[in-house]
Amino acid sequence: MLSYEEILERALLAVAEEIDLEMVAEEAGEEPLTEDDGAAVEINEVLSLEAGGFMTTDRGIVLRLSDGSQFTVEIKRYR
Repeated sequence: MLSYEEILERALLAVAEEIDLEMVAEEAGEEPLTEDDGAAVEINEVLSLEAGGFMTTDRGIVLRLSDGSQFTVEIKRYR
């Protein structure tokens, strides 16, 4: 049986795969993120923390962007 954290991690992975950063910026009334050459920054890869090579027992995801930026979203239970 999957834990709450595992279910939430799978949900985040599915949602993050569909994110269009350019559309999100436009909907917020902001300029899209761009690389040095003017191309729109995109999400190149979405992985679990484990698949991304993080040495942690926490659950979460890694977002790797086309400009080389990387971000993590961690899931921590507090109750």
